[in-house]
Formats: sequence, C-alpha cells, structure tokens
Amino acid sequence: MEWFSHTWSVEKPRAAMVLIHGTGEHHGRYQHVADELNRFGVEVVTGDLPGWGRSAGRKGHIDSFSQYLDAAGAWVETALQKAGQKYPVFVFGHSMGGLVAVRLIERFAERKRLAGLILTSPCLQLKVPVPQWKARLAVWLDKSWPTLRMASGITPEMVTRDPEVQKAYITDPWQYPKVSVRWYQELHRAMGEAWEERGSLLLPTLVLQAGDDLLVDADAVERFAADLPEEAVFRRFPGMRHELLNEPEREDVLCCIVEWMKQHGLEM
Repeated sequence: MEWFSHTWSVEKPRAAMVLIHGTGEHHGRYQHVADELNRFGVEVVTGDLPGWGRSAGRKGHIDSFSQYLDAAGAWVETALQKAGQKYPVFVFGHSMGGLVAVRLIERFAERKRLAGLILTSPCLQLKVPVPQWKARLAVWLDKSWPTLRMASGITPEMVTRDPEVQKAYITDPWQYPKVSVRWYQELHRAMGEAWEERGSLLLPTLVLQAGDDLLVDADAVERFAADLPEEAVFRRFPGMRHELLNEPEREDVLCCIVEWMKQHGLEM
C-alpha cells in the first residue's frame, strides 16, 4: 500500500523527528509543531498513515496494523539515512500514532540507532470500556464484514478546549470521522501487544499525558510508563484534553519536548 510522505526540512539539521499522527487526522495538523521544531534546527519527517489524509486506501480502514508500522518504519529509515552519524533522530507519536510508535520501537531491531521516543496521550488503553455485547459483535463483523465503517465518536470538544482548533477540526477536508470494524479489532490487538512486549521498549522515553483525557485512560498510560525497562519520564498535564499540542497551553508542552530532546542529543 502506498502512503503519503512529507518532510519539513531545515538547512542544517541539529536533529530529526519522525512524527506519527493519530486517528482520523493527517500530518498537516502538525504544521505549527513543525514550525516550532524547525526553529530549533529539528527536521520533521512525517506523512499520512494508510487510509488517512492524502494516503491511498479505504478511508478509516486497514487490513492489518502492520500497514501503519510499514509506513512509520519507512519514515524512520528516511530520517536515519539522512542523519547518518551527524545528528540524533527521535520518534514522536500522538494518540494512535503513539501506539504505532510504541509497536514500531518494540519491533525495530536497530532501535538503539534512535535517540529517544516521545509520546503524547498514547492510545494504550481506551478511557471508556466497550460493552461485552459490542465486543462480541465486533468479532463477528470482523469475519463477515471487516470493512464496515462506523463513526469513531471523537468530537472536537473531546480533543481540545481551543475553540479555533475545534472549528478547524470540523471544516478540515482531510479529517475523517469513521473507522472500520477491522481497524477497531487491529487497534485492540496492537494495544494488547504493546503491553505484552513493553520489556523490549529499550529507548529513553518521554510520555506527556492529558490530565482530562476523554479518549485515553491516563492512569493506564502512567502505569505503562512506570513499567518501562529504560529511562522514562512521565508528566501529566491537569485539566488539559487529549491533543496536548492543540491546547491553549501548547507552548508549554512544546517547550517540555524540546528541553527533553536537548538532554538526549539535540545540540543548540
């Protein structure tokens, strides 16, 4: 499957970040993040995951979670090849993109070539448990009608308190509000595998979690971070919603990310 790739370049990179977006969205929603990182000499390598944004594939659908890992892995290889030994490469993932990043690093044989992993509100456990009857129905539909798409249930108010971002969320032509039955099943499989294989997440990790997250279980994310085998910094932002980098306090979050990157190889 083809996917759309994009790089926000700088003339003389001091570091690179591979950025992996979340459910329903696309890389373009991170233009403001890339602009700020570029200001510090950080090149941003990214794109749209299969089935989202400008990438090919049925919208909101995947046959396997490995399709996401293939796309993100290609972006990581692009960043590593360009960086060589000259500057560090970080991986960043938000929400479902955080889950993609975790699974990628758990499986990436050469993970030590990377300088660190940064996660914001990673999708490691959903906030609202799924009723058993819905879970059973999803298993049946996964076999009989895996491409059936339903509304994700994510609203602008769930992701941010910023009214301007909420408006843009509604009018964004690349934003897609549905997910397939197979997507849902693959998400849950990937979350389970992320927990089972967290012992292989051998990379310095920064986990920033929204305190008022209506989509992801913040307590579960904190437990995940506390149980990682290497250095992991966890910080919860009280009162903030799911998309930390789209909240009114986004500058504080970006500052936290840049400062951590400085401690792990970003030279100013």
